[in-house]
Parts: sequence; C-alpha cells; structure tokens
Amino acid sequence: MNSVLISLRKMMDAIAKNTLLVVFSIILIAAMFIKAMYCFDDSPYFTTNTLIDYIFLVVALLGVGVLYRFREKIQGFFEKRRYCYIILFGCYFGAVCLYFNLVPLIPFSDMGAVARGAIHFSQSDWTSFFSDEYWNVFPGNMWQCAFWGTLLLPFPKTYLSLKILNGLMTYGVIFLTRKIAQAYGVRYYAIVYLLTLTFLPLFFYAGHIYMDIPVTFFLLLAVYLYKREHVIAAFVFLGIARYFRQNAQIWALALVFIFVFGLVKEEGGETRGTEESLRKKLLGRKVLIFIFALCIYLIIPKGITAVVREKLAVGGEYPRYPGWNQYYIGINEAEFGFMDNDFSYDRTAQDVIDRVVEYGPIRLGKILIKKTFWLWSQGTYQAQRYAFGNDVAVGTDKFEYDTFLTGHLLRDDQPLRVLLNSLMRAQYLVVFALMIFSFAKTKRRADFRLFYYIIMATFLALIVYELKSRYILQIMPFMMIMAGDAMEIISDKHKQ
Repeated sequence: MNSVLISLRKMMDAIAKNTLLVVFSIILIAAMFIKAMYCFDDSPYFTTNTLIDYIFLVVALLGVGVLYRFREKIQGFFEKRRYCYIILFGCYFGAVCLYFNLVPLIPFSDMGAVARGAIHFSQSDWTSFFSDEYWNVFPGNMWQCAFWGTLLLPFPKTYLSLKILNGLMTYGVIFLTRKIAQAYGVRYYAIVYLLTLTFLPLFFYAGHIYMDIPVTFFLLLAVYLYKREHVIAAFVFLGIARYFRQNAQIWALALVFIFVFGLVKEEGGETRGTEESLRKKLLGRKVLIFIFALCIYLIIPKGITAVVREKLAVGGEYPRYPGWNQYYIGINEAEFGFMDNDFSYDRTAQDVIDRVVEYGPIRLGKILIKKTFWLWSQGTYQAQRYAFGNDVAVGTDKFEYDTFLTGHLLRDDQPLRVLLNSLMRAQYLVVFALMIFSFAKTKRRADFRLFYYIIMATFLALIVYELKSRYILQIMPFMMIMAGDAMEIISDKHKQ
C-alpha cells in the first residue's frame, strides 16, 4: 500500500508542478505582447501592450527589486519590532476608509442585490427583501445576505458598514497570507506580507460586498489551522467557505490527499514492540479525528443552508438554474466562455455535450486556449469593475455623492483608470513570474504540495466553467507565498 501511495504522490506532484510550470510560462511570455482586457459592456477582449504597460512593468519590477535588495533588513526589522504590523494595519485600514469615502460607489449588479438584501435582512424587513426581482433569477445569493446581514446586526445599516466589514476581512487575507508563509518556513515572510499589503487588486476588492473576500479568508484560515494541526477547526472553516462556494471542495479534497500522503511518511519509520503499538494507536487516533473533521465539513454548509432556507422560505420558493448553465456558458464561442446570460431552467449535461460536439475539437480548442490565456493573464481580477462600477456619463449615476476623484473614474478610458489598470496588471505579472520561478527551482515541493494541488485543480475546473478572472482571486495568496520563496532561492544562489 505504501508503494502505491508513494507512486501516486510522485505522479500527482510531477503532473501538477510540470503542467503549471509549462502552461504558466507560455502564458507569461505571451502576456508580454498580448494584453487581456475587460470591456465594460461585460465582455472580454485582447489588445496589445502599450508603452504605459511596459513602463509600469518596469516600475513593478523596481519595486520588487527594492524589496529584494533590502530583504534581510526588512525581515530583521519586522522580527524585532512586531508592533510594525499593528502600525501597518492602522495605515491600511485608514487607506481603505479613505478609499470608501473618496470613491463612494453604490453597490450594483450581483453585489448590489446582496448589499440591499443584507441590510433588509439585518432589519428583518422581509417585505423589502422579497420585493427584489433579482431573487427570481439568482435565489442562491440569498445565503450571502444572511451572512452579511448577521454581521451587520450591531452596526449602522449602511453600505459603508458593509464595506468596512469587508475591508477588515481583506486585511485578514493579508494577515493570513503572512502567517501561512511563516508556518511553511518561508524565510522572507515579511516580504510576502508587504507584497500582499501593497497589491492593488486586493485593496480595491475591499469594497466588493460579495462572497470573494469572505471565502478567501475562510479558506486561508482553514489552511493555516490545518498546518498548525488544528484539523477539526480547519474543516469547520472549510465547511463555512463551502456554504458560499462549491469550489471549497477543491481545497477539502487537496487536504485529503495531503493527509493520506502524510500517513505514508509516518508508516515509513522503523519501530519495535511497544513503540509500534503506540505508533498505531496515535495513527488510528489521527485517522478518526480526520474522518470526524470531514463529517463536520459535510454537515456545516447543509445545516447553515437549512436554517437560512427555513427563515427565508417565508418569501416563497424560487426556481434555481441548474449548475450546467455555467459549463454551457463556459464554452460559448462569441465571448470564449464569458458570461453571455444564456441561462435556461432546463439546461442539462446533454446540452453541454451537444455544444462540444457542434464545435468540434478545433473550434473548441481555440475557445479554451483564448479563455485560459485571458483568465490567467488578465491580472486585475476585474478589480476596476468592482471598485469603480460601469461606465457612466454622470458621477451620481453610480456614486452616492461626488468627490474630487469621482469625475476621473466615470469611464474605463479615462487616464486615471488606464494607469491604475496597467499598474495592477504589472504587479500581477511580476508576482506571477516569481511564482513560476518557484515552480521551477524550489526545494519546498513537498511543503508546497497543497498549493500545487489547489492551483492545478482550480486551473482544470475553470477550463470549462464560466469565465471570470475574479474566480482565481483565492489563488493569489499562494502566488505571494511562492514569490517570497523565489526571492529566497535567488538569495541563496547569490550567497554561493
């Protein structure tokens, strides 16, 4: 059994690491010439890089270069002066609050319905809650309203309160990224912290009242707790994350593989007599705890959903679109998998198969190549859409009030918006490149196995699922940690 598990582990490690290394390297090279963009009529497209893009790429490289140049001093400074984290939290929270006040975007689209619903939920205003026609189309998002509405109970029932709560969780993502890097033995975990703290796409997601930040926070918390051997607590938070999004199953399955492969190590030692008996008891206890944790993980989302459904059922039953819609849309040719609103209550797996057969291997291959390249090179996670809203002519069409900034943020072709988009993408590409370097050179393949499995499974799932770059936001913390690992590798080579 041991040899089978060892072979399986080696095969999975090789497939994940080598596939990601090759595909991501090709994407990075292509991204130096082709720019994946989001059009604010809600569609994807490609263009070529401009001089501004290259300038900001150099700026981002210089920024990372400065961090690398002073890596030892920065790391030592943070290790000796722990209060720096508190000071930077204060600075970050102040910057987030300033952003909310200077860019008072009114929540729109899906997040608008969730934000309104959360406020109505916290006020027990069921008449207003169920009068929103959005729930006739996407009733599944009611569960988000229950989460945000519950958090909102002790606070003023405003959009600003929701944004501040989301901003706090955004910093929680930064904090946990640093703690996970530290737990995995990354030497320059303070650099990982600073990279994540200054990553603009994540900063702009602070105002996005939706599932992305809470899910990322809970998933990272689960990884950190598992690494600290708090297995039950880890799967509790995985269960909470799965309450929001089914892709938490990817993380749970990856942890199952990590646990099973970890047993191979434990069985490999040579023990005798009472030591062998004790070892088997401890091993059996670990297996039982893990099975118990898995059961909790399966029960929690169903239990929470049942409670919420019972409360919200007073508004009547709403039909749900089958999940096959996201796969059917995910291979549409016109927008190479981006949302085209081609929903049907009668969508089945056969519809997806029929579309695949209709397109044939060449047309389908072109769709999937364009889709995959766009997803992993777009770089901003569509942060501009969620930070600044759709294009309008008048600021009050999307902002609660005008400020000296809002006039410069009305359309995505305005200079400030163009500059921000280029800077965010440049930051992403530099971190993406460092992650690829880590794939190629790291000595932590066993430690980073969990990261590889999660990234690989996400990569495979999104090949055929509906295209949105925010779906890979949850991978961003792993990119940051591996970027820190890459700096450590480069540092070690310089010392040789």
